[in-house]
Amino acid sequence: MSGTASREAVAQEMRRLAKWAAGRPAIPDDILARAVRVLADDLAAIIGARDEPEVRAFHQKVFGRKPEAEATVFAGGRRRTDRLSAAVANAVAADWLELDEGYRVTPCHAGLYVIPALMAESETRNLAFGEMLRSLVLGYEIVTRVARAWKPRAMNMQSHGRYSAVGAAAAVALARGADVETLLAALGTAVTLIGPSPRNHLAEGILSRNVWPASGAWSGSMAVDWAECGIAGAPAAFFDVYTTILGGEAHPAALTEGLGRRWAIEDGYTKIYACCQHLHSAVEAAVSLRDRLLQKAKLDDIAAVKVETHALALPLVNFEPQTTLGAKFSMPHAIAAAFVTGTGGAEAFAAATLDAPGIASLRTRVSVAPWMPELPAPNDRPARVIVELRGGGRLEAECLSAAGGPDRPLPPSVVFDKISALAAPVYPKMRALFEESSKLPAHRLRAGWSDLVKEFCE
Repeated sequence: MSGTASREAVAQEMRRLAKWAAGRPAIPDDILARAVRVLADDLAAIIGARDEPEVRAFHQKVFGRKPEAEATVFAGGRRRTDRLSAAVANAVAADWLELDEGYRVTPCHAGLYVIPALMAESETRNLAFGEMLRSLVLGYEIVTRVARAWKPRAMNMQSHGRYSAVGAAAAVALARGADVETLLAALGTAVTLIGPSPRNHLAEGILSRNVWPASGAWSGSMAVDWAECGIAGAPAAFFDVYTTILGGEAHPAALTEGLGRRWAIEDGYTKIYACCQHLHSAVEAAVSLRDRLLQKAKLDDIAAVKVETHALALPLVNFEPQTTLGAKFSMPHAIAAAFVTGTGGAEAFAAATLDAPGIASLRTRVSVAPWMPELPAPNDRPARVIVELRGGGRLEAECLSAAGGPDRPLPPSVVFDKISALAAPVYPKMRALFEESSKLPAHRLRAGWSDLVKEFCE
């Protein structure tokens, strides 16, 4: 396919995708129920980060502006600000703990890109909850199809900068009931506002990475405002950005093939480990091995830990992370903390663990090697943890695919336990409201999002 033909094909398929989404396709109840859990899961991750020093400082800056009260910043209580500031403030918190939902098929945290802007827009409009869920599902579908439609030239750009503006624009436009031309115009502008998001920032623990979704929430929301004023982007802009500038290989058919037959939100994963998903199989293996290890030896008896794992995890080697973000993208830290604390939860990556002597010492004994041969999905992100003991002895455990993905889904009760653990200290009513809503009772679907927020916040 020539460059010109491919550009035209991308524009044509983007138009078809926008027409389908704007045409209000029927969404099965089980998909809407899944959307309730995705919304609650990402909202809980936002709430859980409220006391992180940097998040708290930014929230105070937002509240100091005293703008119009349109939408809630979910940090406890119901303090409101203008919709753009609320979207940005919630997006800053959303990926801080690394407990937000993600998309398993290709790197893309679709819920993270859709939900902060969608919540702010929906609260401002008091949009019916059923319509909000529709916008979430369709926005998720659009941004993940864009992610699937390009094969990056190199894995050097993280998805948060690459796709967040597109997801936000899709969700806000759909929440406003945009017609196909407005939706397409907003998407065509949003894709030109993406950020470079260097992937090495993750392993280095550079905290600006955590604001890339916030930048996308602002840009995507503004793209809709601009589209409504006639400041329109072009459907071919997706080719111009992802292929002409970034060098990705376009697969236009992925934008529309099988629309409505399998929903992208079905292929999301839920995190129970507070670190990069690429490390989850290794963390699960280490946690499962810990009891056997401690029956035979002490942690000080570990001579070396070798982790055999998939290609996406191999670069994530930082022996001295300086920030909690760096720890969450460090295989040595994740493994050492799992052995010392017995968990892969938030406490394994808290600030106090960065300098904890036992964890720091064990980090230096962790090495990483490729898993061979590579395995097909869903076992394409495996890990084997091999412990060598001083004076002899060897233990190992493996995990082919971490719990929480579509092949090993967590029971809803486990998901709501996680949500409750993050949100209950400041929003004790939240779990009950979302558990009920996941059953899709008519009165909940009719209720406005602002009314629901008030119910669990006050």
